[in-house]
Amino acid sequence: MEALALIGVSQRRGGTEALEAWTAWVEGVERWPQAWVQEVVPITTCNRCDLVLALPRGVSLERLRSELIPAGLPRGYAFAGEAAFEQLCRVAASLDSLNPGEDQIMNQVRSAFEAARSKGTVGPTTSLAFNLALRIAKRVRREVPLAPEKTSLFSLARPVFERSLPARAKVAVLGAGEMGALAARSLAANAQISLLIANRSLDRARALAAELHAEALELGVFLEGRIPVDGLVCATPVEHLIGEDFLARQPRLRAIVDLGLPHNIDPRLAAKRGLVLIDLERMQALGEERRKQLQVHLARAEAIIQEELEAALAEWAERRLGMAIAQLRERYRATLEGLLGELLPPEEIHRLAGRFAHLPIKGLRGLVRSHGLEAAQVFLDEAGLGQGVERV
Repeated sequence: MEALALIGVSQRRGGTEALEAWTAWVEGVERWPQAWVQEVVPITTCNRCDLVLALPRGVSLERLRSELIPAGLPRGYAFAGEAAFEQLCRVAASLDSLNPGEDQIMNQVRSAFEAARSKGTVGPTTSLAFNLALRIAKRVRREVPLAPEKTSLFSLARPVFERSLPARAKVAVLGAGEMGALAARSLAANAQISLLIANRSLDRARALAAELHAEALELGVFLEGRIPVDGLVCATPVEHLIGEDFLARQPRLRAIVDLGLPHNIDPRLAAKRGLVLIDLERMQALGEERRKQLQVHLARAEAIIQEELEAALAEWAERRLGMAIAQLRERYRATLEGLLGELLPPEEIHRLAGRFAHLPIKGLRGLVRSHGLEAAQVFLDEAGLGQGVERV
């Protein structure tokens, strides 16, 4: 586990500017430098940007940061070894989210892992880390009532947003991607809201609108401002998508939720117009209020992570013994072949080697669980198998 590293920034721990800068950097990388990055899984969402990596042999975390992170970029946070794995678990379990307990992040972590695997940037260290972290996150989700199902970042903004609207309101959701779709589905449950979906791809807007019995419009057409709305939910990657000209043609507009990264509307422009703006900064404050209300549940979730962490560390250490165990079995097989090779067929030699190796292997695993990998290393060194411990 000492090879695992996690570096990044989040809205909670760095603010919007740092998050925007890191996201632009990570999403702009076409190929990571092989000398410093053999394994990497980027996790980019609207409120965090993390890189989960395997440290190259002999390279410290600080050296990796200095070589990898461009000059002028905020340093962000950095974890290595056990701390990196614990942070990955907290991220996957939504304990580090702006909206603690939202279930969207676990899907985002899984999707990031699958995307990296398809690109060939997942290796033994990151593979084991993500599989274990997602397993732990599932247990937290199953046992701790942090939030209802289908809770997202928009869930933080929704109460304030809906209170800002008239009794019967027309709301446009800009963007039919994951964030926009979650927001639209949430708003569709309110019978007093007439919903419009606007997206660059009209087909995608129509598909979501058909599901929710809403209107659909191409984004460019909507931005002409001819359709009056009372509220906007912005979930696009376009900076300052909403400009002064559009707002001038929207006299009914009262409130905007900005889920975009970078900002889909300049906060100063919203303030100038007297609009209620719920952006990432406002949602961060709302999330901290909710975090205070969830203290007991969050403490239980943290306890589960600590409990599972012990088991995961033992499993991780045992995985490192894989090569040593194979070498131990091979020693027995070679010895038996030398003594009995003329008397027994190869398959019987192989079976007996497994039987003879069973007890020392069982003892070795118990040694790791009870006393750690260092104690097992002494045993392996004395047996001439020290090189069989893998760096994972």
